[in-house]
Amino acid sequence: MKIIDDFLPDADAVRALALRAQFEDWPAPDGEVYKRICRTEIPGLVDALERAVGPISMLGMGYRLNFSGELPNAAIHSDLGWGTHALVLYLCDGEGGTAFWRHKATGAHRIDPGDVPLWHAVHEDWNRPEAWDMHALAELKFNRAVIYESALFHSRYPFAAFGDGPGDGRLIAVAFFNLRSA
Repeated sequence: MKIIDDFLPDADAVRALALRAQFEDWPAPDGEVYKRICRTEIPGLVDALERAVGPISMLGMGYRLNFSGELPNAAIHSDLGWGTHALVLYLCDGEGGTAFWRHKATGAHRIDPGDVPLWHAVHEDWNRPEAWDMHALAELKFNRAVIYESALFHSRYPFAAFGDGPGDGRLIAVAFFNLRSA
């Protein structure tokens, strides 16, 4: 996991752009419907990512906006299948951040491609926080990027979002990508 503060040179402008974006409830390929997603290119994000980690192949990016009390689709999960790496960029201030978890019964903190036995052991525990131990928290701070391997078990934390509307809700940019050789 890599945490980078002051990630975008003009994060205020990116936040303003996000607040004017068209959001939709998106039916994703995994069968889930994700609330308030805006799939769009985020200015400066690829350049900032490549400065941080080297050359990448971007698979998708956009904004996500959630409000008070809204829970995630799967509280604790992996982004396996969405590339080798993911980024969460906080475009708001608030409590919590992004938590990383270890599954109590298996001891696993990640799931690698093809590990079907582990998937069967953990997938019914996505929404059972008592089945997990938090081992790291990347605290929410405006313009802080959290870059991590997609295989890691993670969640937003606390699970319920905050705010009453776009101006004070939980606003993030997300990106899914693969590292590539220079």
